[in-house]
Amino acid sequence: MTTTADLAARLRAMPDDALERLVAARRLPTAALAETGPQHITDFFDLAEALRTDDAVDAAVEHLPRATVLALRDGGAVDALGPAIELGLADEDGAVDDAVAARVAAHPDLTTLDRSGGPDRPRPAAPGPDAADQDRARATGAEQAFSTMTVLAELLRAVDAGDVRELVKGGIGTPLARTLGERIGADAEVVPGRLELLDRIGFADPDTGRWVLTDAGRTWLLASWPDRWGSLVSAWSGTLPPAVHEVLALADRDLHDLVPLGRWAYPAGARWLDALLLEVAGAAASLGLSVDGVLTDTGRALLDGDTGPAAQDLPGTVDRVYLQHDLTVIAPGPLAPVDDDALRTVAVLEAPGLAARYRISEDTLRAAFHAGNSRDDLLAVLERLSATGIPQPLAYLIDQVAGRNGSIVVDRGPGGVGTEVRGSADQLDLVGVDAELRQLAWERPDLTTLTTRYPPHVVHTALEDQRYPAVLTTAARPETHHGPPGRRSPAGRSPEQAAHALVERLRLTTQRGDAEPEQEWLGRQIDLAVRGRTPIRVTVRMPDGSERPFTIVPTSVAAGRVRGRDTGVDVERTLPLSLVVSVESDA
Repeated sequence: MTTTADLAARLRAMPDDALERLVAARRLPTAALAETGPQHITDFFDLAEALRTDDAVDAAVEHLPRATVLALRDGGAVDALGPAIELGLADEDGAVDDAVAARVAAHPDLTTLDRSGGPDRPRPAAPGPDAADQDRARATGAEQAFSTMTVLAELLRAVDAGDVRELVKGGIGTPLARTLGERIGADAEVVPGRLELLDRIGFADPDTGRWVLTDAGRTWLLASWPDRWGSLVSAWSGTLPPAVHEVLALADRDLHDLVPLGRWAYPAGARWLDALLLEVAGAAASLGLSVDGVLTDTGRALLDGDTGPAAQDLPGTVDRVYLQHDLTVIAPGPLAPVDDDALRTVAVLEAPGLAARYRISEDTLRAAFHAGNSRDDLLAVLERLSATGIPQPLAYLIDQVAGRNGSIVVDRGPGGVGTEVRGSADQLDLVGVDAELRQLAWERPDLTTLTTRYPPHVVHTALEDQRYPAVLTTAARPETHHGPPGRRSPAGRSPEQAAHALVERLRLTTQRGDAEPEQEWLGRQIDLAVRGRTPIRVTVRMPDGSERPFTIVPTSVAAGRVRGRDTGVDVERTLPLSLVVSVESDA
């Protein structure tokens, strides 16, 4: 019989790192891991009791594979019990905890489990499609992947622009979902799920209430289409738990029956695994890995980290666009992400897709100048991308807006000190002699540059006050905070951090002296036996120095003494706790 005291002793003897892994893997309630409160764990006995509760045992058994569950139920080799031993459900010799054995025996899904596999063994993989069908499936998958990546990219750009905010209660509101849906060319119902995917794979971060673009997301936006697909699948696959990867390996190509396969591989895991596998099947389809529930060759290659087939399946990119006289820009095919990013400095996307449509307007040009681009910068981008040159109406508009906005650029000075103002020689002549700007103490290293020791935003404000067409570069802008305060993230610790703190606390409580911890340990063992009315073998040091064992059923521990009925001679004994050398279960 395995008791709480036995488990507590095993936990106490474990190395700290192994104990931390066990506590984190067992997913104990937050109240038990807290440092205070009526349910918090104070010593190894409390920890053992928490691990042996019905809920804790059920939660652990749910994550065990089939072979381990069968070994727990019917007995088996220590190797098969490896995952259970790591979770503290059995000891190193393969002896299963009584509380675990009782819960496994009572589980309705495990009592009829067939050890040999029987009728519920997974069916063999479906035969693969022929070459023509596979080619069609790959084309369909690539089209779906391109559509999904386009939506994700537009959402990331909306995040980068600061247009995505969470409600105080969490999630985004319906009006924002509708607005984002119109912007990305997708249904509003799709938006929350796609944002959740971006959060899960680490491309965007909603923790501040206002979503922000991460470095990984920014890198992904500028990657080529095949690399986008590969890194997206890799990031998504990396978020899946090992159990899901095991089920996917069993499924091979056919993803139709992931739930039955999951229940076969993890017989007690239906509560958490069923919904996750359904979500995985849906995500595989939206990422273009599967078509009609069957994994394509490209999908398999991407899951294995090979982006070669993806480059063959995705549509080729174009490096030229058509600039129209009505200020629209037509891309006859998908642009390379770097070209798309360059074009967006001067245009906004109106219609995403394989043949996208952009629009240039006075507002987009003004925004480009305010971002620190010069007239020559914009013309260089358009000349590089245009297949037909720059139409005259567009050239006139650029000159017109440049004359009013952005012909004078305000940037940080050399070494990040002071301000550097760039513009035409005639403009800077006027700025340099303007009496209202004399306090800026200009210096002129060359005809097209003015410098001053004042910060850029001060200089920019002064120039605008005097009606000069000045623009402040993005790098020179001071950090600003605007809008309502974001939703505060709840303060909390990861399971690993909570486990580390608990183990540290338990070690401290058992290392307060040389003798005191051992007496506390023996006292807690006896106290557990009192509550469970279980017999124990108590070894007592006699006055002559010898040691004598007594088998008793303890009834109380108080005032430094333990009272109980001696089962050998059927008498009541009272033993000084200070003379107790060891306590062992005799159940």
